[in-house]
Amino acid sequence: MVASVQPQSPQTLYEQSFRNRLQAILPETPDWLQALRLRALTRFEQLGLPSRRLEAWKFINLRPVINQSFQPHTTDLTVTEAQLQPHLLGSDTIRLVLVNGRYVENLSVVPALPEGVWVGSLKTALQTQPERVQASLAKGLDQEPDALVVLNTALFEDGVFIDVPENVQLASLIHIVSVTTASADPRAAYTRNVINLAPQARVQLAMAHVGTGETLYLNNSVQEFHLAEGAHAECCLMLNEAFQGWHLTATRSTLAQHSELKLSTVTLGGHTARHSVSTLLQGTQTKVQLNGLDVLKGQTAVFHQTATEHWVPDCHSEQYYKGILDDAGQSEFNGLVFVAEGANGTDSQQLNKTLLLSEDAKVWTRPQLKINADDVKCAHGATVGQLDENQLFYLASRGLGRELATALLTYGFAEEIIQRLSHPALRRYLDQRVLENLHRSEAGLQRQLGV
Repeated sequence: MVASVQPQSPQTLYEQSFRNRLQAILPETPDWLQALRLRALTRFEQLGLPSRRLEAWKFINLRPVINQSFQPHTTDLTVTEAQLQPHLLGSDTIRLVLVNGRYVENLSVVPALPEGVWVGSLKTALQTQPERVQASLAKGLDQEPDALVVLNTALFEDGVFIDVPENVQLASLIHIVSVTTASADPRAAYTRNVINLAPQARVQLAMAHVGTGETLYLNNSVQEFHLAEGAHAECCLMLNEAFQGWHLTATRSTLAQHSELKLSTVTLGGHTARHSVSTLLQGTQTKVQLNGLDVLKGQTAVFHQTATEHWVPDCHSEQYYKGILDDAGQSEFNGLVFVAEGANGTDSQQLNKTLLLSEDAKVWTRPQLKINADDVKCAHGATVGQLDENQLFYLASRGLGRELATALLTYGFAEEIIQRLSHPALRRYLDQRVLENLHRSEAGLQRQLGV
């Protein structure tokens, strides 16, 4: 018998709609997962929906979401190979396609993989390999402070599951393309991506979220990285949602000794995006690099919340976030580096730089250090400014028009983050997308940059 998930007191439209959704999916859920979903609901009731009274949500107006009754997406098979082409990175990638939060096998391309590797639909893995998923799914649920991550645990139905055994290093980039299609009324999708790497395993991933239409929709996605000893993962999360699209996403990572994680977030469009990143360095000699690039125009708002926790000695973490804000674009960087008692030898760097191209653009930046150990090397900083008029004058004196000079300097500001990505096809793709977002119809600039 399935327990009722309906509260006794009145709820917001959003809460009522997700409770109805949970009640509908519970009967189709195996016992262990049903128990996990109900635990998540209990945890959500302890936390409640976030509000501006919470420091981590201070600048976000969630009323457009809370006052909506979101329905699940209907199955949409209208996305074609031709429509995917502008978002693809080449034929030599492992391609996983999600449409409205559901894995689409006929659009995905998964070649033969080394023995023991699982790359594919999370829903399928739950049905055929439940023990592999159960070992790592939502292990930090009872301590999770983010109510939206907890809701994702209660409501996710599909996503991507990647499990790589010991000493296997995948040569091909895993490219996850998640498409949201237009609907007549507000819809919500909850996707979960779980990445398990055994000792000495290695993967590269690109996760692209794109949307169509002008209707309000909500994407709530969570990525979990579990890196065993000596494992290495590099991931680029690209958010380019439609005009009214909301994307509230979170990445939760645990790192064992000698493991490495490089995570980059690039935001190019949408109404509101928020990325909450929590990284636990639990083994010595671990390395974490977090990169961020926002290229925003219109009224797009992006919020970055990071918490990097050093629990053991001799670990390295680096955070480098940049923003280019035009029109009424808004961004927030709220980053915390925590160093536990005894975590001597910690080396941590944190930097946030923002370029404002409009008087209406806004930025809030708050890099933070909380250090409980003595023998550490930690630094943080933030800068906010405009283009240098002397540099613009110099380029103008060399025959470039002001618009082209502005575009060239702005592109150079963004390129520093793009060049931190290892995969050449991904760098080329982001070069083109950034140029487009910077009004790069300037053929002269494209010729000079060779893109």
